[in-house]
Amino acid sequence: MADRKPLFKPPYDLKDVTALFAIVGFVLIIAAIVGNNLFGLFQENVNFG
Repeated sequence: MADRKPLFKPPYDLKDVTALFAIVGFVLIIAAIVGNNLFGLFQENVNFG
């Protein structure tokens, strides 16, 4: 297993970086939408006043 080629070599491939950035961005957007919806349900169900 010592001769495995690394996933990201120092001259980074632009396609690899773009794909990774897109995946991370997509996950963050989905997490923000889901979290916002869950917090809205929490606010409706708990009486703060």
